[in-house]
Amino acid sequence: MPTLSKSRFLSGLQCEKKMYFEVSRKDLKPQIDASQQALFDLGHSIGQLAQQAFPGGLDATTGMQGNWSLAIQRTKEWLQSGQTTIYEATFSQSGGFAALDILHHRDGERWAIEVKTSTEVKEYHLQDAAFQYHVMCAAGFTPDKFFLMHINNRYQKKGPIDPADYFHLEDITLNVKELQETIHQKKASFLQLLETNIEPIRAIGPHCNQPFACPFQHHCYAHLPENNVLELLNARGKSWELYQLGIWSLADVPADFALTHRQQLQVSGKPYLDLDRLKQFLEPIQAPLYFLDFETFFPAIPVLDGTRPFEQVPFQYSLHITDLDGNLLEHRSFLANPADFNDPDQPDPRMQLFTQLRQDLGSSGTIIAYNAGFEQSILKGLSAAFSEETFYFEAVKERFADLLVPFRSGWYYLPEMGSSASIKSVLPAIAPTFSYENLRIADGGQASFVFHALVTHTYTDDLETVRQDLLDYCHRDTQGMVLIYQHLKALTKR
Repeated sequence: MPTLSKSRFLSGLQCEKKMYFEVSRKDLKPQIDASQQALFDLGHSIGQLAQQAFPGGLDATTGMQGNWSLAIQRTKEWLQSGQTTIYEATFSQSGGFAALDILHHRDGERWAIEVKTSTEVKEYHLQDAAFQYHVMCAAGFTPDKFFLMHINNRYQKKGPIDPADYFHLEDITLNVKELQETIHQKKASFLQLLETNIEPIRAIGPHCNQPFACPFQHHCYAHLPENNVLELLNARGKSWELYQLGIWSLADVPADFALTHRQQLQVSGKPYLDLDRLKQFLEPIQAPLYFLDFETFFPAIPVLDGTRPFEQVPFQYSLHITDLDGNLLEHRSFLANPADFNDPDQPDPRMQLFTQLRQDLGSSGTIIAYNAGFEQSILKGLSAAFSEETFYFEAVKERFADLLVPFRSGWYYLPEMGSSASIKSVLPAIAPTFSYENLRIADGGQASFVFHALVTHTYTDDLETVRQDLLDYCHRDTQGMVLIYQHLKALTKR
């Protein structure tokens, strides 16, 4: 008889076919990539920290080596013997299986506690918890209360992390009880589906990405042609409207279908240039030009005093300084010392970055960024952290120009840019020989992950090599921005 875990149950709620594939077509599921593994590792770290808020517990999964029946038996025995706290308390009954993060007893009550890496309760969290409550009740261990333990987004690090302040316990008992009838019906339906072992029929749709992107999209979307309607930029429901009308290719979108200017360019597949708008964009730019790119990391568990969970913390920047035609005058950069994040005797690494940046940016000239709102948000965050510098941050904000604007607005378009105005789509279209392929660190997510590993002492490769890798990647980003600017400048001179 098949068994439903909470992850399979949630998959079934999103799409029955997804659940079926997870059980019967595991060959279709892609290998876990680095970003997914990082999420799993984060969940484990958050779970370990949560246990410190309820110390002294026993872990039902210790040394079980995949033998869940051992964890189930331990949980039962420990509950019967009066154990106060159990980590990974495991239950199985009537085709349902659940491993609870923390089971705790206080003042005569049994508390079921699920730990999440989010900063708020989400709808699928309630469904997740409701399924676990259902299994626990069926096994004869009904909780008196059910809590979601999520991150307190108002927590600010001051010294060692205090789990009691870092987490927020939210009582969701009434919510999970109200969902029990639905859980019972869905569980029976899903078990029957798995028992028959027949692939369910379910068309693709918005549910493929709600609440998570389904890992089987490569299989279910295989019938779609290249340049299909699901690639439409900022579709806001238009893609699925077209798909349901039987229009799958962008080339087949009717001329009278309501599209934005930028979407029309993508559908046409033809180059486009609004020379007047482009000239108006470039005209206010003043020399010297400062092409700026920040790299940040945003740890769920703060590593620097004065920061909050998931706060963007800048650790690096690259700065290409050019004349008005984009000819390089100088390159400057900053990369924080990871050790300074853990050394109270060293100046705040953010202030070190700011001090050098203020000197490097000078007092005049246009600061150019790609998606400048991000760089401005980093400066705003620094302003909040160091209030004595607010006046400078307000002044420097007025010097920005956003290189994304001509592409996002559709003033300049090449078919090779496809459905995106991001720098990683624009650069290959404008400068096909420009590449990140020879870099060991080739994207911002990887740079963020590596630097966080350096700060937390979990990075194992050569430190000097990875430091140069980080510098090379950030340099490549601003170098690419210079190429884009030079290309736009050349267009206006034709």
